[in-house]
Formats: sequence, structure tokens, C-alpha cells
Amino acid sequence: MSKKKVKNPNKSVIIQWGVPMVVLLVVVVVLVTNFSNVSRESAEEAIYKRLTNDAVTYAVTMNNTLTTASEVGTGAASIIGCIGETDKKNWVTYASKIAQDAPQVYSVVFADTAGNGVSEAGRSVSVKTSEYFSNSDDKEFYCVKNDGFTNSPAIVEATPIVTDGTVRGHIYTFINLSELEKVLPVKEYGGGVGFAIINSEGKMLSSFGTNSYFNSGENLFTDLSMGIELGNLTLPQIKVRAEKLTKMAFSAKKGTEEATITIAPIGINDWQVVTIINQKYITTSLNSELSGVHKLIIGMVVTIASFIVLVIVIEILSRLKYGEQSKDLADKADTDLLTELNNKIATERKIQEFMDENPESQCLMFLFDIDNFKKINDTMGHAFGDEVLRTLGHQLRNEFRVSDIIGRLGGDEFVLFLKNVKSDEQLEREGVRITNFFHQFRAGDYVKYSATASIGAAVFPRDAKDFQSLYKMSDVALYEAKRRGKNQLVFYSKDISDVESVRVSDSIEPIADYRK
Repeated sequence: MSKKKVKNPNKSVIIQWGVPMVVLLVVVVVLVTNFSNVSRESAEEAIYKRLTNDAVTYAVTMNNTLTTASEVGTGAASIIGCIGETDKKNWVTYASKIAQDAPQVYSVVFADTAGNGVSEAGRSVSVKTSEYFSNSDDKEFYCVKNDGFTNSPAIVEATPIVTDGTVRGHIYTFINLSELEKVLPVKEYGGGVGFAIINSEGKMLSSFGTNSYFNSGENLFTDLSMGIELGNLTLPQIKVRAEKLTKMAFSAKKGTEEATITIAPIGINDWQVVTIINQKYITTSLNSELSGVHKLIIGMVVTIASFIVLVIVIEILSRLKYGEQSKDLADKADTDLLTELNNKIATERKIQEFMDENPESQCLMFLFDIDNFKKINDTMGHAFGDEVLRTLGHQLRNEFRVSDIIGRLGGDEFVLFLKNVKSDEQLEREGVRITNFFHQFRAGDYVKYSATASIGAAVFPRDAKDFQSLYKMSDVALYEAKRRGKNQLVFYSKDISDVESVRVSDSIEPIADYRK
């Protein structure tokens, strides 16, 4: 007699519980890692938000510096326009007064529409060839690298002088760029911070503070396209936001130079202030923000790991002790106590699971019950009826494959589900096989009783594609077998009256003969 291979329970427990716990540990590690990443992203977002708000503050300060000087020029232009003043000597007086009232203004020029004028010092000045020369009836600002008479970079405001709806000339106020640098925190962020003014197309209008790659070129966007590693924003996104005058913050790296760049609109023209902060400051701030999170993560990892190890140990010990008992209970829950076949619930579940996993595999379902079973119980007693059912279950298990599904649905109704019936010829052979089975079936130790059966058959997936439908088709065929006189097999067909039936036995002797 060959020895059966005994499964190693320890290995089974490890596979059933150890592997899931390892998977759980991996999941926890992933979750903790994600938490760390999310925390880092949140901290970075908080830093970017703070830096962006700082940039907005710088932009507002620059706007105030420029508009304060602008208001003085605007007031003078309004007065001169109202009185129609054209005497250049008086223009010099007004220009001098503007320069005194606006300390950030280093020069004032009154010029007519031809560009000829005088400064606050009384010098004759021509601005006709200057890039800031204007005939517009609107106030305009210009950022120039050469003011035209001191050869200094400056921001120039051109304010129109209007009399009776006609532009008579302009007041040009000149603000030194160093005045703007005074309002910028060039020593903040650990020192070494750079600034610049750009327009919506990225053109570099002016730069302040520490020189870097990002404020020393002609166009910021062009420089960002030259082999720069960008962080949270792409270059197209940066351009779109700059065009819409939207504040932003992003990281950029060129070789060994790495910085976080913020951009915020000044509110004048399409100018925007750019702040370039060394990445070392960002890293230091980020580490400070995350120090508490790191401690929390370490504590979480240690706690969760300890808990998982404890659960694994307890679960393994528990499974080792109660594994077999649980298996027995599960088997009993699926087993019909009288016949030791699958019960109704288990039969339906197992057949449906096989159908779901093997939708193209041809299978055969026999649905049958014992003819005149009530008469057996009434004439020979319920104990003998139970013996018939018990014997039937035993002989069915011996006759058919272990892989086939045999179940008792209740009373004397049984299901036999044959898997992987590959051809129509095999279908026929299995039909003959089940008929021969009942031809030879006998029950009872002292009274040998030969029971007949009415059998309905249906084919999966030809006749139906799920358990309930296949059961219904088999039941239709079973009903037809009974209608034709019982003791026969009928295969389901749409036109069932034309289906051939097979007699299970043509010469079954009467029950009374077996009771003599």
C-alpha cells in the first residue's frame, strides 16, 4: 500500500498567514513612505506658499515706491494742463518742486510733444530719441538701461499734460533702480538672494542683489530652456502663468547652482518681480518643517512593526493549534450529513465558481431524483429510505471522478456535474454511464432494493452559462423524463418533445418482489 504524502502544517501556516503578513508589512511600509512623501510635499507647498506671499509683498512695496513718485507727477501735470502753462521757465519751477516732494526721484523733465524740454536743474533736454519718449494720453512706465543724460539705468514715468483734451507734452520722472533695491530684502533667506524685474515674456528689465545664472541673462524663459532642471512646474506652465500675471514658485537647477524662484506681478504694466533664493535655505527650512514628522514616522514604524510581528506570532500559534479543527468545520459546513456529498449551498457555489473560472469548458449536468421515493418511505420506512440515499451517495462517489461535483440538493434530488467533457461522443458515453449506474444500483443490507431514477441533463455552456440557468434547463429535462413515464434520461433541447430519451432500465422488477 502506497503511503499518502502528508502536508507540512507549519509550511501551510506560513503560506497562509506569514505571506499575507509580509504583504501587510510591505503595504504599511508603502503607506508610511507615502505619508512621508505627502508630508514632504505639504511642507514644500507651505514653504513655496510663504515665499510666494513674500514675493507679493515685495511687488506691492515696489508698486508703492513707483506710484508714490507717480502721484506727484500726476498732480503737477493736472495743474499745468488746467492753467495751460507753456512757459518753460515755469516748467523748471514745477520740475524742481516735484523733485523736492518725491525723494526717490532723481530727475524731472518737462518736454513738449516734439520731445524738447527742460529738467528741474534748468538744462535743456531732448527726449525725442529716447525709448521712453511718448505722445500717449495715458500714463506710462518704462524700465531703461540708459536715461539719456546721466547714462544710468532708471525707471521712467511719462505723465501726459493735457489741455482741453489735447496732449501738450509730458512730465518725465526718473527713479533710480537703487531706490527699488532699498525696499528689497537682499540679506534675507540666509543671504545671497537675487532679484529681477521681468515682463510677461520673460525679458529681463533689471536685476538686483546677488548675481546668479537666473538674473544675469537677457530673458529668463530663454535661460530656463537651456538645460535647466525644473521642479514642480514645467516651462510651458511658467510661461502661461507669467502671461496671466499669476504668482508662482518653482525650483530650478543649472549645474551646481540650485535655487527656488518666485514670481509675482508688480501691478505696473506687465512687470513682475523675480526672487532667486539659494536652495540651501529651502533645504534647511524643509528639514526644520519635517523634523517632527520624521520622529512621528519612526514611532509609527516601530509601533506598527511590533504589532505586526505580534500578530504574526499569535496567528501562527493559533493556526497551528486550530487549523485542522477549522478545516473540519468548514468541510462539515459544506457536507450533507446523510450522504456525505456536497450540500445544496456548497454544490451551487462550487459549480458556479468552476463556470466563472472556465467559461469555455464544456461540462455536463445531471439532475435526478429517485422514482417513487415517497412510496419507499411509506412502505419500507424512513430508515430504509435514508439507507437508500446514503448508499446512493456512497456509490456515486466511487463511480465518478474526485474532481467532479456531486451534491444533494434536498430530499431525493441530486446533482452530478461532470467537468471538461470534451466532445459530443463523450456526452453520449456519460449518458450511457449514468443509465448503467442506475441499472446496477442496489440498496439495503437485508432487503436488496433496486431504485430507478428520472434524469434531466443539460450542457454548459451550450444550454446555459450560469448555475441557475443550467439547473433550470436540467429541471425542464427532468420534468420531461417524468412526464414520459419516469425511469429514463432526457437531454435538454429547445424542442424537447423531439429529444430522444434513454431508458435507465427496461426490466426493473417490482418493489414487492424484493421484499419476499
